[in-house]
Amino acid sequence: MRFDKFVQPENINTALKLLKKDSNSVILGGTTFLRLSDKKYSNGIDLSNLGLDYIKENDNQIEIGAYTSLRTIETNSAINKYFGNLITKSLENLIGIQFRNNATIGGAIFSRLGFTEIITALLVLDCELEFEENGVIAFGDFISNWKIKRDILKKIIIKKNKGKYSYKMMRNSSSDFAILSVAVSNYNGIKIAVGTRPTIAKLSVKAAQLINSDNKKIEEASKLVAEEFKFGKDLRAEGKYRKMIAPVLVKRALQEVLK
Repeated sequence: MRFDKFVQPENINTALKLLKKDSNSVILGGTTFLRLSDKKYSNGIDLSNLGLDYIKENDNQIEIGAYTSLRTIETNSAINKYFGNLITKSLENLIGIQFRNNATIGGAIFSRLGFTEIITALLVLDCELEFEENGVIAFGDFISNWKIKRDILKKIIIKKNKGKYSYKMMRNSSSDFAILSVAVSNYNGIKIAVGTRPTIAKLSVKAAQLINSDNKKIEEASKLVAEEFKFGKDLRAEGKYRKMIAPVLVKRALQEVLK
């Protein structure tokens, strides 16, 4: 990663103007993946002076600033209290602690990379994103809407719904990217998300409808996931293997949230 100019705006409005003025400008998060690229940018915009590194809790929700590190989120007591190990398990095997100390939640979400496990977990929560220009958007809508590209993510908002949560994944080694990830929540109904297929995570429709109509149909709903999603191949696994293990992971997660 290279850039002609390093900029540290004193307010978010100035940062957005810089970003939109030049299409070759880039927001610098933890730069954990950007630095692997040899691409040259005109402006590297650093937001570290804008106070976006925080986790705040009120009566109804938890707010996470976009510059908060993945490690801070992983170890936060309030997040673990309300969502069990759902968030922690989606982060704890990501490369190493030093990496997670640098990587930011904003960069992980905004890049919408297929191997980003935290996206799988957040999809099953009542979660919203707040942007400087586009305002508040449902998390699922942002993940499926690639039109939002030149904006600045300010914070992640997660509603504190009482329920049960489960996260399952399969990986070749403890610090490698996941072969497949599954998140399931049970509050006001059951949500099922499947990610790292190796494409970006998506919510189940058919399997979720089935299990919500009859909570005893765990086996049938788990098998339906394999037919509902497309599974591709990459260096870590073939699509056939992902399709084979998906029902197993979904079944285990459903059993946990339906105890």
